[in-house]
Amino acid sequence: MAFKKETSVSDYMTLVTTHECNRACKWCVDQYRGQKEFITLKNVNKALAFAKKNNIKDILLVGGEPTLHPEIVEIAQESKEQGFNTIMTTNYDFPDKVKALDGIVNSLNISYYGQKHLPSQKDFESDLTLSVLLFKGRFKTKEELDAFIQKYQKNFTLKFSTLTVCNDWTKEHQDVPFLDQLPAEGIVLFNEIQGQIYNGHIIKRYDRVVNHFAKQSYKCHVDGEISKSWTRTETIIERDKEQ
Repeated sequence: MAFKKETSVSDYMTLVTTHECNRACKWCVDQYRGQKEFITLKNVNKALAFAKKNNIKDILLVGGEPTLHPEIVEIAQESKEQGFNTIMTTNYDFPDKVKALDGIVNSLNISYYGQKHLPSQKDFESDLTLSVLLFKGRFKTKEELDAFIQKYQKNFTLKFSTLTVCNDWTKEHQDVPFLDQLPAEGIVLFNEIQGQIYNGHIIKRYDRVVNHFAKQSYKCHVDGEISKSWTRTETIIERDKEQ
């Protein structure tokens, strides 16, 4: 159920459940972070109907932190019952809330922050992916990255990516020099981003965008707007009705 190199932007839609989050990460790309907004079940169903119409297979539940949504279980159930491969990204700061989604979502994408306590695949029906950002200072050498992979690959599918530049801190920390020296297979992801397959694990290189005009995926925002932008700029559904 994890991300694959063959995945296309037409395969999935991102559903932003909330901008509420208990963390304040320096690399957060959510420009609406902290706004006390929660998507309604009505807008969830509108998004799922749009996804069916457009032959979308995967629904990605994101935030903020989606487990802070009071109806996140109902949202995930609705997506599953309508036949979508449902994936949720979480910081795993609320283990009980995450566990309540086990078997409902197909895959749990856990963002790695150096947590000492992480779940074990043997205790979960849902697939577990550990999503790891690579930036200046996290892993100083290839050997440090290798040690991390060795420690966690038995319990998780591992997914790596470099930072998306969204502020001065991310700009200063995006470059990870040793990545270019890895003995890795080069790929292009989403017809846009250079990637690597290293020891069987995908590394998305947001510092190596090869096509700035690539087609983007659909996003459903908290207010129900569906667009191909992370900002609330145009409502695709309403525009389609007008044509």
